[in-house]
Amino acid sequence: MTNLRTLLLSGSVALGTMMSLPGMAAAEVHNIVLVHGGNVDGSTWRGVYDRLIAQDYDVTITQLPMTSVEDDVAAVQRSLDVQDGPVLLVGHSYGGVVITEAGIDPDVKGLVYVTAFQPDIGESGGDLLASAGSDFTADKLSITDDGFLLVDDDAFLALAGNGLSEEDALFVARSQAWANAENLAHKVTSAAWQDKPSWMTVATEDLLISPELQRRMAERAGSTVIEIGNGHMLPMTSPDEVAEVIAQAAEAVN
Repeated sequence: MTNLRTLLLSGSVALGTMMSLPGMAAAEVHNIVLVHGGNVDGSTWRGVYDRLIAQDYDVTITQLPMTSVEDDVAAVQRSLDVQDGPVLLVGHSYGGVVITEAGIDPDVKGLVYVTAFQPDIGESGGDLLASAGSDFTADKLSITDDGFLLVDDDAFLALAGNGLSEEDALFVARSQAWANAENLAHKVTSAAWQDKPSWMTVATEDLLISPELQRRMAERAGSTVIEIGNGHMLPMTSPDEVAEVIAQAAEAVN
């Protein structure tokens, strides 16, 4: 795609530069809805949330039931329905599947994928993982008789937890929410990024959704790409950089 751009963030220096830009907090898109990844909850966004509200953005974090992708899209739609104007929609990991469908709402003006799935119509998160030869395989999961899953502690620490302290990674692993195993097989029926601007933060040390897959999805979508040197849990490990990308996207879609 000719409109693909790749940026490298430089941590606090870049953040300080962006915070000094005049009119940043007066952006027309001041509503931001954050969508968390699979098996975790909205608390993973706390660091990013704190930084965005410090810039006077109105931030809503949707808690996904994870009982089905349809239920998760409906939860995001409820969050969108209560906004008072245009919205930037942001998804982490599995949340990328959800915002790809929920983002067709006309109030959504742009989408930010944070080391996330960015599927096309007819694709699933599982399809995308399989296309890149991921280590995130069924033997890493505990699945109940009624079809809900958790990621095993050791696999969570190895694949998702790099960049977190061992204590934080273990806490997130042991506070997982059960997710419907079918969510990874759900084939999306609409792709909001086809008609709206999008951004992808590539986690260059991601061991769950490979950086190569993230780049490939973003290139196909014509997304602006920002590479951040950390692991899969970017909202927790790199909140400065992630908040910066989100704020830049909110400014750009005006």
